[in-house]
Amino acid sequence: MRKYFNIGYWLVVVLLMSLIFSSVVDGYSKALLLAVMFLPGALLAKYLMRDLSFTNRRKGILHCICLAVSTLLTEYLCIIFTSWYLFKLYPGNLPDLIFNPVLIWILLAAFIALERIIEYYLIKTVPPDEYITFISERKKVSVRTDSILLVESRDSEVLIRMADQTAYRTKMKISQWESVLDDRFIRVHRSYLINVNHIEHTTASQVTVGSFTIEVSRKYRDTFRRSVQPPQNC
Repeated sequence: MRKYFNIGYWLVVVLLMSLIFSSVVDGYSKALLLAVMFLPGALLAKYLMRDLSFTNRRKGILHCICLAVSTLLTEYLCIIFTSWYLFKLYPGNLPDLIFNPVLIWILLAAFIALERIIEYYLIKTVPPDEYITFISERKKVSVRTDSILLVESRDSEVLIRMADQTAYRTKMKISQWESVLDDRFIRVHRSYLINVNHIEHTTASQVTVGSFTIEVSRKYRDTFRRSVQPPQNC
């Protein structure tokens, strides 16, 4: 459900942006293309903001600066390359409004914030999927979503470990699993997604899910602490 909401939301954003750009460029086709080129920077900002934390204020501020600069450069490069390649337009021939950094940051922040608000109040109210279907060793498998303990990435394959101690091998990347699984699952390591309903024990740097004790990597610790209310603490 979350996956389809995100796709639909950003399609609507593209249409809204095309209407904005149509007032400053000639022709709706150009405006629509510029709106599509707005997406890479928006999705990059959305991805980088997930790990934004001010637990360490200095690092948090540095992260914000890097996020703002990288997003702005991505937007500029996409707009300039597309305009030149398809329309033979150079920056000097494009409206200054398109290159206004404040406008770009405001639009990005507004669209990302709106997505989170809608997702929180609407998607959260939808009952989670009871079953999930995927391909394991060339066979279609359907399992109860809540019976999944964790998702483990191992080089070229991913293991879906179940509460009954069975495991399924898939070729689907862990980042893809992160996008299709609901909020019962959180990332605690670049190689692990865990089901919070099966957490049995936590420490400052580890979490036990079923019979598996997993290190919570430094990158995900702040998110983990905010997302989970551990049953035990040491």
